[in-house]
Amino acid sequence: MEMYRQAYEYYTATCESYGMESVNFYHFINHLTEEQIKEYSQRAAS
Repeated sequence: MEMYRQAYEYYTATCESYGMESVNFYHFINHLTEEQIKEYSQRAAS
């Protein structure tokens, strides 16, 4: 679950930096592919 949380935090920070509204955590997890979540998580860790 930590991987999902890190991915979501990275996603929300990126949205904020571009002035975009982010979706909620539930929507984020249920509408992204596993590959997309892994990519967000990897970028958050760097």
